Amino acid sequence: MSTQLKQELSPSNEWLHDLPELRNRLNEDGYLFFRGILDKNELTHIREDMLAIASEYGYVKTDVPLVDGIYSGEGFPTAIKFETSPLYRRILGLPRFNAFGSNAVLSLLLSGLLDSELQEHRRRIGRITFPGSFKNTTPPHQDYFYIKGTPDTYTCWIPAGDCPEELGGLAVMPKTHKLGMLTHEPMQGTGGHGVLHERCEELGLPWLTTDFQMGDLLLFHGHTLHKALDNRSENRLRLSLEYRYQRKVDDIDPGSMEYHMRGSFDKD
Repeated sequence: MSTQLKQELSPSNEWLHDLPELRNRLNEDGYLFFRGILDKNELTHIREDMLAIASEYGYVKTDVPLVDGIYSGEGFPTAIKFETSPLYRRILGLPRFNAFGSNAVLSLLLSGLLDSELQEHRRRIGRITFPGSFKNTTPPHQDYFYIKGTPDTYTCWIPAGDCPEELGGLAVMPKTHKLGMLTHEPMQGTGGHGVLHERCEELGLPWLTTDFQMGDLLLFHGHTLHKALDNRSENRLRLSLEYRYQRKVDDIDPGSMEYHMRGSFDKD
């Protein structure tokens, strides 16, 4: 387990109208973090849609408001991963979840940062993380290991609800996008491969995270090292969204134009 101390993400809100400075910060640190720039009402609707499906499977406590996302305690089948479950398959088909990929704020911001016409990946992710599900916590990795195509693909990670650190948000390691591809090895957790914790410590760089709030946006380069944090809450579900963008002229892997984990679904 990593012993590296976590430090606070640095917001870039004050440079929202200064694209050259935002590009400089992104090129230097490999990430940008913004407080409260996304529409909370839209995100609340997506959150409700996801929780409504989870409730059908018995995972949401029913005597409190649905939007609170309180875990019922119903055991998730250990024989399957969340990403290959019927619940996840249905989340990937939600209209409002998919429509958010063309959100005006995301489109304007990314097209400005990349100074290019955008290509959004179809491989969107809407994740529910259960409390205490430590074996499924996503290990440190670089997205390019999985998405291929161009390394200059940018992930937008969005909490679909307030997400204090104990709920299991995301952490990034700054400046690692300058290191190229690191060796990924089989590891426990979602995805199944990652950069060993010992190797991460050798890099001598901090993990950056924060108490995320609804409306926040964290975006980072395809080579930026990042990881999920454990959901250490007593009974709260953590909901998060991921959308990815690149320049339309750059290479793209065919899998990025399909549903996430489509191959696993096809085998069901």
